[in-house]
Amino acid sequence: MAKHTITRDKFLDREERKQLLKHCRDRAELDLLHGRRTWIVRYMLIDLALYSGLRVAEIAALKIGDLFLKAKDPYIMVWRGKGDKKRAVYLDPGLVRHLREFIANKKKTFGDSNDETSPLFAGRNDMHCPPITLMKSFKRAIAEAGLPARYSIHSARHTYATFLLHDTKNLRYVQRQLGHTDIGITALYANILPEENS
Repeated sequence: MAKHTITRDKFLDREERKQLLKHCRDRAELDLLHGRRTWIVRYMLIDLALYSGLRVAEIAALKIGDLFLKAKDPYIMVWRGKGDKKRAVYLDPGLVRHLREFIANKKKTFGDSNDETSPLFAGRNDMHCPPITLMKSFKRAIAEAGLPARYSIHSARHTYATFLLHDTKNLRYVQRQLGHTDIGITALYANILPEENS
């Protein structure tokens, strides 16, 4: 079995993350003005991927009822993570605000259903958006933001893990947030930040 490694090319640095989010936010604001949904959805996808660490299949499977945004400590419930495991993923206040706005806009601006069984990201016939579609959308945002083509939606998970571990220094918390069975995998994210280690 190949040894897992996390190298610098697998995650966005702080400036790249900021650049990507700004590009998406600017495009989403334009789309909102013109009644278009593409970048509103894409911005939500990018923000969620970068600040929750969810796997693309977990994002694709989310229903609005899986978001517990009014809880004392808001979280997303992942019912079927890797290995069919469930976990709660706690959210920072900025992401909570964005999710609330996004869900409100789905209903108010586009007339989408926002009941508990509705997909957070809906594709054709109001069914869940397939993971491949989310992956392509992420790649489009990366390209348009002028970032390296090597970044994929899984890079957002690596980015989240890297910064969460650096900022909290809490290996067990990061392990729980990511849904890692083996804490050794989580530990791979230690000591790889270029800003701090250059």
